[in-house]
Amino acid sequence: MSTRLSLLAATAALLMPVMASASTLSGLPESCFTYEVSGTKTAPHGLKAKIMHATLTGTDITLDIRGVSLSDPSGHVENATLERFNAVAAYAALSAFRGGISPACKDQGLTINSSDIRGGTPQATWTDVTLARPGHDMTIRKASIQAVQTTPDLRLKVEGSGIHDTKQPLMPTQLSADLTVQGLDTARQQITINALHAVTGSSAVDGRGTIEPGATASTSAADLHIGVTNVDTLIGQIRDTAPKKVVAALTIARLMGRQSGDATLWDVGLSGGVVTVNRIPLPFSVP
Repeated sequence: MSTRLSLLAATAALLMPVMASASTLSGLPESCFTYEVSGTKTAPHGLKAKIMHATLTGTDITLDIRGVSLSDPSGHVENATLERFNAVAAYAALSAFRGGISPACKDQGLTINSSDIRGGTPQATWTDVTLARPGHDMTIRKASIQAVQTTPDLRLKVEGSGIHDTKQPLMPTQLSADLTVQGLDTARQQITINALHAVTGSSAVDGRGTIEPGATASTSAADLHIGVTNVDTLIGQIRDTAPKKVVAALTIARLMGRQSGDATLWDVGLSGGVVTVNRIPLPFSVP
């Protein structure tokens, strides 16, 4: 059985290199995605590479990494599988940075076999990461992912530090998440956010909840609980740098939240295309 890329984008993926080829990403032609690494060497139960470069063909969107390290201490996951997952992770990161699948990649199938990681505990680190497009860069000093459980559900711990985005003033500088994916080999998965913590400016964001991703937002479901500290300070910090619609949205969100000490809390739901905030339906439906 296999799980689709939409799930991998959430899991961020299990990494490593070699030139993209039919054996690495059989579902994606070079007209959609290219991928290469250099300075690779085998490590105990894993692989390392000095440099990795990937791009969505024809988009001017690139991913460059100056240090890739992957291992599976249990020894269950083969290096060829780690290589393929690394390429999938690169493709997912590029697509997320673009804000969606590029036209050249439409209707291109890409799946991974979840059975390949059963029983393993693969972990990976990307160092000095740059996602770039003309006029917009996002850099991450270090990003890591660890599969702490693969049977019967997939549980992942993800961390990112030294994050900076030239276009997104609310982008956290630090991020950590503990996620569990249930129903990995079924038509519909459930992602449980056991814990989410992020730091942006002088504010901290904490969250938990569940997401059931569907083919569209209207067929998806979510039950999320989010808290942000020092919201007023955060609004003041971004007032002169963020787009006016971002400031307005955060101001409205603050008014809809409830206070608990220095934190503003929201219960956010999605069902049947209707979004609710603290049980109040918003006056629009998502497609």
